[in-house]
Amino acid sequence: MMVIERAITKLLFLILCPAVTAWVPRNAPTREKACTSLPSSWLETNDFLGTDDIYTPVFNFSQPEALEMMGRLDDAIMGGISTSSLAFSSDGFTRWGGVCRIDGGGFCGFRSNAFRQPLHVADADGFYLIGRLASDLEPERRVWKFSTRTKPDRGEVVYQAPFTFPKNQTAWHLVNIPFDDFRLVRGPRIVTDGPPLNTTGGIYQVGMTMSKFVFGANTTELTDFRDGFFEVQLKEIGLYKRQQQSSSKELIVESPQMLSESEFKKQQPLILKIIIPVFRLLFSESSRRRKSAMKLLRERRGLSRGRAILFGLRNRAKSVGLVRSLITTMSIVAADSLRSTLIVAIRLVVQYPLSLLRKGMRVLRRGRRNPTTSS
Repeated sequence: MMVIERAITKLLFLILCPAVTAWVPRNAPTREKACTSLPSSWLETNDFLGTDDIYTPVFNFSQPEALEMMGRLDDAIMGGISTSSLAFSSDGFTRWGGVCRIDGGGFCGFRSNAFRQPLHVADADGFYLIGRLASDLEPERRVWKFSTRTKPDRGEVVYQAPFTFPKNQTAWHLVNIPFDDFRLVRGPRIVTDGPPLNTTGGIYQVGMTMSKFVFGANTTELTDFRDGFFEVQLKEIGLYKRQQQSSSKELIVESPQMLSESEFKKQQPLILKIIIPVFRLLFSESSRRRKSAMKLLRERRGLSRGRAILFGLRNRAKSVGLVRSLITTMSIVAADSLRSTLIVAIRLVVQYPLSLLRKGMRVLRRGRRNPTTSS
């Protein structure tokens, strides 16, 4: 029974939380490119930091090759319209920035491509980054999270830890993120009874997120969240070791090798190979942006749905002509109608039955734990 329950729970989670499994490319997929070993600069790093602790970079964002190892992870994967990107600067650092919107989502992020082999980090005490929030002086009005995975799949075993940036736009800051701060999460929520992070088997991925969701057991939004434009500038992400805990003067970490796109697809379970294309069809980024625009027109301008469609038709006609605008508008309306019908069908056939079945399994499990006794 427990095996069945776990299988059903995992299936339900994968269906309802595509943010955990879907990989959204930054522009074009970059997994096919071989991972080049970045030159080690850990001696320079420690001189720069002025600390006795040992810092070894894993991703050196002062070189453009690091960007080939990263992929975008914005709220578009769960219905939002936020967008961000990574761009290398000729000044010797990488810009991670974009626009975060709270409609339908409320987070931006990026993560490394999956590692072919685990990155052994047992000798380290945590992650570190060298960076700064360059767009403003209000880092406390956003929730910053660092994430990692200890399994090679894109399942639900994700660990996160909160961190923040100092209020200084010009200086480079060292931010330590100890392994002890990481908690198992599902979506934006902490799994309260989840096991602690165990790095003895290595890690398979790292990433960063800027979110409106507070790091906690409940899905709680930050009260004074600052949406809109943001920009973080990064020099390094790596691992550190506290010097007082070891007599060794080095922290040796091999450069991670990434899975190619074909290798990654081969490792995907069959259910994901079916579900991910369906979700990308139903929840494309363009359709979500149209939905958000429709909401703004109806709420702020008081337009009906029909008048909002006519508004878009007229604006489009100014640039492409009436005939092309009419054809485009009709195709959009037909596609959105089909998408809405499929979403309702999925809820009736898949989501609701699985939700009821999961609740039934919970009731059975509670009954086994607390059996009634007859006198």
